[in-house]
Amino acid sequence: MKYRHFKTFFILTLLLFAPAQFSSAGILDQVEQELVALADKVRPAVVSLSPYIAKGAVGQGLPRKSRPANAGAGVIFDAGKGLIVTNSHVVRNVLKIQVTFKDGSKVVGDVVGSDEDTDLAVVRINSSQPLTAVKFADSSKIKIGQLVVAVGNPYGLNDTTTFGIISGLKRENVNLSRYEDFIQTDASINPGNSGGPLINIKGEVIGINTAIINYAQSIGFSIPSNMVLHIVTQLVEHGEVHRGWLGVGIDPITDEVAERNNAKKGVGVIVNSVFEGDPAHLAGLKVGDIILKIGGSKIDSPNDLIRIIGTITPGQTINLDIVRQGEHKVVPVKLESKKKKTNLLASLSPRDPSPLGFSIIDAEASQGEESGPLVSKVEPGSYADSKGLKVGDQILAVNGEAVENQQEFENILNNIKKGGSIFLLIHRNNKNIHLGLVRQN
Repeated sequence: MKYRHFKTFFILTLLLFAPAQFSSAGILDQVEQELVALADKVRPAVVSLSPYIAKGAVGQGLPRKSRPANAGAGVIFDAGKGLIVTNSHVVRNVLKIQVTFKDGSKVVGDVVGSDEDTDLAVVRINSSQPLTAVKFADSSKIKIGQLVVAVGNPYGLNDTTTFGIISGLKRENVNLSRYEDFIQTDASINPGNSGGPLINIKGEVIGINTAIINYAQSIGFSIPSNMVLHIVTQLVEHGEVHRGWLGVGIDPITDEVAERNNAKKGVGVIVNSVFEGDPAHLAGLKVGDIILKIGGSKIDSPNDLIRIIGTITPGQTINLDIVRQGEHKVVPVKLESKKKKTNLLASLSPRDPSPLGFSIIDAEASQGEESGPLVSKVEPGSYADSKGLKVGDQILAVNGEAVENQQEFENILNNIKKGGSIFLLIHRNNKNIHLGLVRQN
């Protein structure tokens, strides 16, 4: 059903199934009153966020690149402490944030912390007036077809409310953030809605709106409230997010992988490399193992594994359900902190000038005992560049296979299809560093 007909269909359904004692006007009036009450309940907690420019300061608080006057929205989740959740891209590279309330009053806030991997951030304000906060719902209980309301500031139009349904769940591979588990909605979301809430009919937040697909109509995405609460709790406590680290390279179970390993397509992920000295290696995981569950949670894609591991506290021991050569095993693994690993995860954009965003040359014998090609150039502005790949890094292995020269590297690369994982072991400053890439062109 096309979106432009949805609201008409919804109203006709209400009229058709309305109790006999209600007239058509009566049921419509009741629905209208409920929607108005819902909007009135939530709107005071939704704020507009924009870069703060101090008087007389040149560039103070401005981002490195130009940005619309109204950068986005946010929603107050702790009135007592003046805490607001928004998207990290709304506050990126900004020193101070101007917060505008529904009534037009303004205060200046500080960024408590941000997490680029989930596109979430927390802003703190001190306000002399009482604040209104929202309640978060359990996003694991939401269903496709539920009615929702989105509130934000599209195109600088403050206090805008739109209405729709949940049209999809567990959306991933959208390439909007590192940890993706999006709610899809057809409630109208436009630039400026970023950071605003997605609300159920009880007035509870089920998601934080993060992005739209520019070339499609009525397709917007929200970060589920359960993920939001997990991230903001850590940002408030630590100013950053502490994530678990397993230390494996993984691939999805494709038709080819399933046939080769007597497995089921789309069930679990297969280990293509185990990083020496990391938790998986210490626990005895091997290349070719198929991981089915982590701590009882099913794993059906690499994104599932990455997201679940990222929500587990470093230092915690978890059980992995695996299949090795047809035999089921349970392997306990004690996770380390991802922050302690110089693990650079770069999802290469199709705009990168070369397939990987960097070039390599063969190393000379004088480079030392380690053998492998050297990174000779990193394309400025490429995602690999933004994640810290450096000229002079020496590539020792690709997807668990040792490489000694440029030709061996290219031979392996040529066998990796678009969307395939490329896990590199590189040597820098007498240390081995793990670098994960995803080939997108």
